[in-house]
Amino acid sequence: MATSMNTMNVLLGISCFVFVCVLFAAGVTSDEEFEGSRTLTLEHSFNSGSQFTKRGIISVQSLKGSKASFTSASALSKDEIQQLKSAAKNDGLYRIRIPLKSTSDVGTSYVSSATKACGIVESGLHDEITVNFDQSGEVLGVSIRANVPACTGLEVPDTNLTTWKTSVEVSTTVAGPSPDTQTYIEKMKRDEQEKLKNQDGDNRSFLSKY
Repeated sequence: MATSMNTMNVLLGISCFVFVCVLFAAGVTSDEEFEGSRTLTLEHSFNSGSQFTKRGIISVQSLKGSKASFTSASALSKDEIQQLKSAAKNDGLYRIRIPLKSTSDVGTSYVSSATKACGIVESGLHDEITVNFDQSGEVLGVSIRANVPACTGLEVPDTNLTTWKTSVEVSTTVAGPSPDTQTYIEKMKRDEQEKLKNQDGDNRSFLSKY
């Protein structure tokens, strides 16, 4: 009977070991590092940020692999095209923002960015959006740039301003090592003690020494 129990314990231990190995092989990650899909709503504004509407959805497939894509909610309407062109003509800004999860009763908070509207127009709605995350998968910030080096006053037909041609990049901010304050303080104390020891060792004046 004892032999049978020992055999069962050994088998149970082996099973547990295999189970743990399978978990790690499957890519189980710690709570400190997020790895998974996220869906973010992207909003935009053509009139100095006084009114935002939904532009589309940013889908993040993987933070580690920096895999993300953008899906437009709809093509720009004639009114939106005119607002964008008007902002470009007046050297205005085109703004975007991403709503964040509300953690209080204050309301929804946002991360936002802006670029010159003329760049968006002259690129034919060809832009690049970068979303920055922390290691837990929370959004830290967003940035946008149009795929043109500079605005030149190029006239762009309305037919080129209906469909977004957007690429999305994701980046993860890694916390750097915190300063070792205690070690630094101890070093300062040792240096001070060494200095005092050297002073106590020979109290003669310069003339007495030489």
